[in-house]
Amino acid sequence: MKLGVFCKCTVLFFILLLIGCTQKEEVLQIGVIASLDGVGSYFGQQEVRGVELALEELNANGGVRGKRVELVIENSKTEQTTAVTSLNKLVGIDGVKFVIGDSWATTTFPLVPVATENNIVLISPIATLDELSQDDFFFRTMPITKDMVVPLADYAYNRMGVRKAGVILSETPFGREHARDFRAAFEKLGGRIVGEEFIDMNGQDVRSELSKLKSHDPDVVFNLHSAGIMGVVLKQAAEVGLDVKWLGAVGTENAILIKEYSALAEGIVYPYPYDANSELPSVRSFIDAYQKKYGELPDNTAANSYDALKILAAAIEQAGEDPVAVKHALLSFKDYPGGSGLLTFDKNGDVKKEIFIKTVRNGKFVKVSS
Repeated sequence: MKLGVFCKCTVLFFILLLIGCTQKEEVLQIGVIASLDGVGSYFGQQEVRGVELALEELNANGGVRGKRVELVIENSKTEQTTAVTSLNKLVGIDGVKFVIGDSWATTTFPLVPVATENNIVLISPIATLDELSQDDFFFRTMPITKDMVVPLADYAYNRMGVRKAGVILSETPFGREHARDFRAAFEKLGGRIVGEEFIDMNGQDVRSELSKLKSHDPDVVFNLHSAGIMGVVLKQAAEVGLDVKWLGAVGTENAILIKEYSALAEGIVYPYPYDANSELPSVRSFIDAYQKKYGELPDNTAANSYDALKILAAAIEQAGEDPVAVKHALLSFKDYPGGSGLLTFDKNGDVKKEIFIKTVRNGKFVKVSS
């Protein structure tokens, strides 16, 4: 080979090498907003676990439309203003079109109008609020409040035999809505709400409110909190002599309650849209993968978060990256096999799932009815 030809080939080789090195890998960025600090931190941690497991599986199978998926995670700190700032950052700076979050109902609430205004597909793994049920860009892998509270009221009235109920709740959209829906369902059956007390979401001394509920002599109290605050309520109820049956919301099922308040939580009844004992292959596969990665069983939030990313990826794979097209693709899914069970979205992006009634028995969360 002549020297000139050799030199030209060498130069061409290095040019091609340089081009190859400077070309960036195509990436699909998905935003994640999670309440990693504050009162909702447990659920934020579960959300991140779920989406990171889904991320690993997606990228191991070639990503989405040939692109590697990358998560941009923001911490809402369980604060509404921080959650909105996080979404604005994801949209305005990172340029994402799709966001999963938040992992706390009250901080998800102000995100919805921002997402809809910017044509951003937003999927929450935990927000139940009825009033978010609109034809917009908001989806959720958690059923709405009414879908869970109605069967709980029925179980309390017809199976537990209670007729007088008290409610203790925080002054939040989540608390107010659960109390409203429960009241409507329980009174329709013939029951009575004899007392309703509000406490601070971070309140550590609720004895006064519990004493007021005790004076109304309820048969059951609906404890509308989760994790540590629910445990505080149960502990201080025993201290003031409030001896009743207890109901809880979906947040009842979490490791903190069993670890720190197991004896006090015994017998509490709550609705739950996830069956860890399901024989559905997609559920078994998710649980096996989760246990292998994290060394424990997943909860509802982790399962819903895993599903949020997987079903979003499936919609993008089908429709491309235009948010309007992705919205319609999501609405077309019927009985999508997810880690939390079968998912179907209605016209407003609300998921429809089977609701189970569960209780704490011998320090374990067990199903009693569906």
